[in-house]
Amino acid sequence: MNTMMRRGLCCTLSVALLSLCIGCADSTHGTSGTGSDSAQNSETDDAEAQAYRAFTVDALDNYASDNLFDDKTDPILVNKLGSKIVHGDGMIPFKEPIDGSNSYEVAFMCKGEEQAPFSFVLYKDGQPHTMSTMGGCASDGVQSVSLPAKRFPDATSLSIINIGGTNLVVSVYEVKEAER
Repeated sequence: MNTMMRRGLCCTLSVALLSLCIGCADSTHGTSGTGSDSAQNSETDDAEAQAYRAFTVDALDNYASDNLFDDKTDPILVNKLGSKIVHGDGMIPFKEPIDGSNSYEVAFMCKGEEQAPFSFVLYKDGQPHTMSTMGGCASDGVQSVSLPAKRFPDATSLSIINIGGTNLVVSVYEVKEAER
């Protein structure tokens, strides 16, 4: 598939997904509750803001390790597969394949002058599997998407298809479900 067709398809998918998700971005980053829950949410928000201001792989990884993979209800970090700072398209080759019972988790931060769509696409033997298409930067913070490995086993890389001038910091992890 040539570049123009791929970008056209990505734009079409992005517009469709964006129209389905209008208003859902704010629902994941709000704080609520009282007492220690509010204090913990405030600390998490502060850590997220600090990671976003730094806008580096290390800041993203530190935030993810402390806040995305930190307790019994969150997924458990098994392995970091790779990371990259991207302006335009990019690819993150995986250091090793993941266990089929685990999941791929992509944590990312983005900054862009305009709302430009971007996609995360897993590859295996030249075969793509779109993990997620975003209509643009939904927040000034850390976001994540995941996919169970059984839906696309043995992926060897993650491609970032980035239409426009969006800057992205991306880390890919292997995670497993927390024991309940």
